Amino acid sequence: MNSRERFWRAFEHTEPDRVPITELGIDLPHMETITGRRYDGNVVVSTLTLEERGKENQLIELMVECYRKLGFDMILGNVSTPEGWRPKTNPDGTIIDEWGRVLYNDPKCRKWIPGAKTIFKTPEEWEEFGIPDPNAPGRMESLRYMEKLIKEEMVLAARIRDPFALLWEIFTPVKFVEWMYRRPSFIKEAFSKITRYNVELIKLIAETGAELIISGGDWCEKRGPMVPIRFFREVVFPHLKIQVDAAHKRGLKFIKHTDGNITPLLEYLVDIVDGIHSLDPSAGVDIGMVKEKYGERLVLMGNVSVDNLALMSREAIKEETKECIRRASPGGGHILSSSNSWYTNTKLENCLTMVEVGRRYGTYPIRFR
Repeated sequence: MNSRERFWRAFEHTEPDRVPITELGIDLPHMETITGRRYDGNVVVSTLTLEERGKENQLIELMVECYRKLGFDMILGNVSTPEGWRPKTNPDGTIIDEWGRVLYNDPKCRKWIPGAKTIFKTPEEWEEFGIPDPNAPGRMESLRYMEKLIKEEMVLAARIRDPFALLWEIFTPVKFVEWMYRRPSFIKEAFSKITRYNVELIKLIAETGAELIISGGDWCEKRGPMVPIRFFREVVFPHLKIQVDAAHKRGLKFIKHTDGNITPLLEYLVDIVDGIHSLDPSAGVDIGMVKEKYGERLVLMGNVSVDNLALMSREAIKEETKECIRRASPGGGHILSSSNSWYTNTKLENCLTMVEVGRRYGTYPIRFR
């Protein structure tokens, strides 16, 4: 059974030859170690335009080679920034992206990360800043190039940014919550604008050969959802459903990613999305409970603790991965991955142990002595 067959068999809640394995992301230092190749650049700018499109292609080639060597069944690509676009550089070394997010460079991970600053003092300033054009030339270049490289080897997924997460990154969580209560109509309209943008992206993504949308961005922290569930019911979920419906209309499946304790939201999500990542064990999410309660209707993606991948021994990771497979994989509907990604501080030997255990113990029928 090849990777595509394996992945989609599991997605249909039936048992393939073994549990599919993948990661939503692997930081550049790990990819360089796995492939033995050095990326020709000092930093990764996956959400921004690179100096040359060819440099972006180098990064995609490195990622594809890395995923091939690991034998992964799915690969996640990003949309590109438009041709000719350049970020604004601030005096303190931070940069401003298309959405007005202030990003800082993490030299260890070699990528740009949203920081704790915003350039918007008022809602009106953001409205004047405007929404990027999803149809701008070059937007789909990286996905098209990735599809060209992988052909039928792996399932190609495409990442979009969830409106809730994108807005609190743009405004900072403090201002987002302030305006959520003081300017609710503005926040709702901002959700609508980003949702319309994402719907246009989904239309374009469907033409690239991608088959799956993964909506990134966190809704929850360790204690639970970041804002009251009522706000999710009234604002977040209706806009999520619009995006999912747009994907389904074009034959694309849809997985929602969030860290944190998503358990209180699952009863609503089960009627909207096809699957959930990351089912964060560090926040108390019990994948066995989720499998028992929702496993016939949701594809579960996870959930070996990324914290443990950074801190624990190989033997501990082996046992944790076996337990994850034992509880989540029977009957299909499970894709093995970490509870986030292989970020730089994870121990690569632990990450590789997770993959080795998945291949050895994830063979169907699942049996543990």
